[in-house]
Amino acid sequence: MGTRLYEVCFKSAPIWSVDWVCPLKNTTARGELSELEIALALTRAGMNVLRPMSAGLRYDLAIDNGDGTIVRVQCKTGILRDGAIFFRTYNADGRRPRGVSYAGQVEAFGVYCPQTNGAYLVPLHALETNGTARLRIGAPRNGQAKGIKYAAEFEIATRQLGLGVNASGDQHQR
Repeated sequence: MGTRLYEVCFKSAPIWSVDWVCPLKNTTARGELSELEIALALTRAGMNVLRPMSAGLRYDLAIDNGDGTIVRVQCKTGILRDGAIFFRTYNADGRRPRGVSYAGQVEAFGVYCPQTNGAYLVPLHALETNGTARLRIGAPRNGQAKGIKYAAEFEIATRQLGLGVNASGDQHQR
């Protein structure tokens, strides 16, 4: 059942479909799958991942740095479009259509992109927006270099083994 849901939400719809990520339009299931992918990537990278008991918090996961500090991580599903992974840095609903920022409530975003099958840990201070952020997959066609955030810089991989993230989101050696 779990494998089938994963296939339906992340692998079966064509990329050009309006509902390419999850044709069921179940945003809760989509978010939960992304959260699991991010937690798995962090664990494989050797980080101590914690999950809060309450679903009412502004963060989905926490990273225990082993030095008495934790990093609160809000998980997001990224969408690959025009050579970049896009994700929201706010939470919007019917009561708050302009969204509510996570500033002061999380230190990083964990982003899973099903099209690249990549998981990324993006410190809040690395973002210059309170709207929709983007991580470039490749070089821009216009040759722009300034202000570009490349996804590879934030990818969670086993090569990060032994790295932690402090409360300000900066990486440091354990």
